[in-house]
Amino acid sequence: MERIEKAVDSLLVKTKSEVLTRIEPIDINLNIKDTKAICHFYSLKSDANDNLRVNDLIDFIDEKVVDYAIPKKEIDEALAYQLETGSSSKIVKLRKKAIGLFTDLKKTGEGGELLLYILILEILKIPQLISKMSLKTSGQVHYHGSDGIHVDYNKKTNTLNLYWGESKMYASISTAITECFKSLKGFLLDPYSFKSTQERDLDLITDNITKNVNNKEYEDLIVAYFDKDNDLSNRLVYKGICFIGYDLKDYKHLNVSKTLEDIKNKILSEVTKNQVLLSKAIKTHTKLETKEIHIFLIPFPSVSDFRKYYLEVLK
Repeated sequence: MERIEKAVDSLLVKTKSEVLTRIEPIDINLNIKDTKAICHFYSLKSDANDNLRVNDLIDFIDEKVVDYAIPKKEIDEALAYQLETGSSSKIVKLRKKAIGLFTDLKKTGEGGELLLYILILEILKIPQLISKMSLKTSGQVHYHGSDGIHVDYNKKTNTLNLYWGESKMYASISTAITECFKSLKGFLLDPYSFKSTQERDLDLITDNITKNVNNKEYEDLIVAYFDKDNDLSNRLVYKGICFIGYDLKDYKHLNVSKTLEDIKNKILSEVTKNQVLLSKAIKTHTKLETKEIHIFLIPFPSVSDFRKYYLEVLK
């Protein structure tokens, strides 16, 4: 394995894909017509008592706040302390630190951003490069920039793939799709320049990589791809990953007039229509159709209730 592959692999937080006990694939790896986008449709699961696992999904999201919000180097140090002493005090301290980074604003999108992180990590197995939450100066403001920054290495093309993440949750799927690609386009399409959409995030990557990579050699290898004076910067490829959540009214009739199988069939019946929506939204932005983008679509009984319960759990 090349050194850069080892460097990227060292960033990965390994999981057992536990999110798949809460959601299930309806139709995945679908190519969006006339684009390079790939779509993954999922639905919520229910337990043996026919209760949707939506609140449990949010509880699970809450369990990942340290992995998401705290730089991996700090987590590694806390785990090393626990192994040495048997005490979990450093891990508890990181949990408190992580919670303090989240906003309690009613319209926060941070729950969706956390779910995006989990989907990328547990399903696509692509590691987070830097924790954007750790760069916030206050828990009562949102971080301005990409909703996620992940990375992997393609040894066939000898390129480092930088994945810009975007999460949108709206009652209307069409609104969520439109707003998602409106936000994502600049990160994928802007050329190198001080005025580019990506410039601030790229600066933050190079300035803060040492907090995330617990190895000086690996740090230098990765940073080289973000140094515009280094020829390796010409081997950096931008890609996108999106999570789109929206309301599905049929969930409200679960256990009354509809079974979960009925709802899954409803989602499946709308796959083609939603593929068309995605294709149109992507092609609205010139050249965005040439970019590889993974898109996760998950309907909920109410994205408003999702936010409300998320804020209750995070306290």
